[in-house]
Amino acid sequence: MVDALIPLGLGLPFIGAAVVGLGSLWVPSLRPQRLLLGGIATGIVALSFLIFLLSFIRYEEPIYIRGWNWIAIDSLRLPLDFRIDTLSLWMALIVTGIGALIHLYSIGYMAGEDGAWRYFAFLNLFIFTMLVLVLADSLPLLFLGWEGVGVCSYFLIGYWFGEEANAQAAQKAFIMNRIGDLGLLAGLIWLYVETGTFSIARLRDAIYPADVAVGAGLLLFLAATGKSAQIPLYTWLPDAMAGPTPVSALIHAATMVTAGVYLIARMDFLYTAAPEVLSLVAGIGVATAWIGGLVATRQYDIKKVLAYSTVSQLGFMFAAAGAGAYTAAIFHVFTHAFFKALLFLGSGSVIHATGTQDIREMGGLRSFMPITGITFWIATLAIAGIPPLAGFFSKDEILAALYARGTMGELSYYLYWAALIGVAFLTAFYMGRLTWLTFEGSYRGKAQPHESPLGMTLPLGVLAVGSVGVGLVGLPPLFGTSWLRERWLVQHVKDFSLPSLSHGTEIGLMLLSVGAGALGLALAWLYFGKKGLSADEELSAKLGGFHRLLNDQLRVDSLYERAFVQPYYILADLAKDIWTTWTGRTLPQIMVGLPTWLGTLLNRLQVGYLPTYVLYLAAASLLLLLWSFWA
Repeated sequence: MVDALIPLGLGLPFIGAAVVGLGSLWVPSLRPQRLLLGGIATGIVALSFLIFLLSFIRYEEPIYIRGWNWIAIDSLRLPLDFRIDTLSLWMALIVTGIGALIHLYSIGYMAGEDGAWRYFAFLNLFIFTMLVLVLADSLPLLFLGWEGVGVCSYFLIGYWFGEEANAQAAQKAFIMNRIGDLGLLAGLIWLYVETGTFSIARLRDAIYPADVAVGAGLLLFLAATGKSAQIPLYTWLPDAMAGPTPVSALIHAATMVTAGVYLIARMDFLYTAAPEVLSLVAGIGVATAWIGGLVATRQYDIKKVLAYSTVSQLGFMFAAAGAGAYTAAIFHVFTHAFFKALLFLGSGSVIHATGTQDIREMGGLRSFMPITGITFWIATLAIAGIPPLAGFFSKDEILAALYARGTMGELSYYLYWAALIGVAFLTAFYMGRLTWLTFEGSYRGKAQPHESPLGMTLPLGVLAVGSVGVGLVGLPPLFGTSWLRERWLVQHVKDFSLPSLSHGTEIGLMLLSVGAGALGLALAWLYFGKKGLSADEELSAKLGGFHRLLNDQLRVDSLYERAFVQPYYILADLAKDIWTTWTGRTLPQIMVGLPTWLGTLLNRLQVGYLPTYVLYLAAASLLLLLWSFWA
């Protein structure tokens, strides 16, 4: 019975997108019914979550859903096959569960928007394509969901397309993701040529030569860097803040940006066969975490701080995957979904109440917005890794995995310390700065702040409860068996063989992790909690040019503009000028002049002189004889 419901759970968001989108398109009178349309979209995703939750409770072994052949070329038959195993089902729960809360929040947030019908239609379609991505049993079908997520994100980021900056942000996200997607397309073709199959289950049983594992692994990692915003394809994600705040929560917390982490965990067998690529993944992840953390410390846009926080946390997940701890990476995807969605929705509540995104115009908001303020603080403590909140458990497991991998090689050992400082300390510092400047002290703005309606605060409460308690499903080995690691994800995700750590080492690493987070919060309190915005201004003055560099986001966008965008424009203009000159001037001249020239030539050949004609005949006969001889 449960097996029969799974296709319904997958298809419901698509049905919701069609009902809300096409219904409003064909019946314009439905468009102003925002509460009705939002309720339908929310109810459908919630129902899909309940179906997957029931499947989760009743799960015993992988479930296969066989569909028709959607590609049939000669002997190649590619069916629409879906596989529900522990990893894909876990991701489906995250996508639909967090997605349903974001849908509910959006009803209140988008209440005044005339185009809300478009918003909810694309939000449902986004959930559907993400489910296709995580449930697909073949790489081409995964690629279909991968591209679908990219298309939906384009429409959602550019929801307010009337402003040029928003339209450009959507285009930037779309184009940068397409660059990475070429890697996924090339990688799946390479794997098919080597193995003769696209099925992920069959690919898992294959044996890969070193060059194939390294080459295909690098191509898939390129795709992951685009979708999950890693160096060098991360600059689209901060600009994605142009979309409505619930879109930012959906993209940055539980769905699109985690697709790259999921891809590496799904293809764990390939990366385990290529430890060199794993080292690269870990290095890129830690470097990205550092860049995201440093830039976040000097931003004043509340959503930009959270955007770069997401870049940093995604780098942390890739560091875990690079250490071979795929389950730890997925565990952090799970906990991060709760507290990062809570942070983004909390920021949306603040923006809704104050009409600004500049934290310099905020302050003291907890007294005006107690529910938003308290839940935001819970999320801050969770992402800072303060026990017993959720972020502590997943962060500690990743750091322990990096340390264990470090005992196997010198580079990984340095990556542990880099992650400890760049993630555990910096995250607590910039989040403490953000929360104190936003919710504590005295109010610096001009608006009349107020608490958000129940439809927006209820999801905040649910996410806050999750941010406190969901980490308990993945207890560290020191406290006993981790239900998540040993009894769930480990069934279909095989971690790289890492050395075991003694209990004493685990305790020491745990104390270092908590100490780094506590130190970051303490410094944030000393700078911003006691003195407020004036301390931030003093710090900016002391940092001088470094502050400006971080505030300008390291000027990476400017570098890309000069290195890639402007040369492209120059080449495009050159090609346009050449083509215009050819089609508008040169080609017409040739078309007119060629017949004239041929006519003149033929006219000159007709001289009316008999010896000349005999000469023509002799020359033609000679050419004919030569051709006959050589033939």
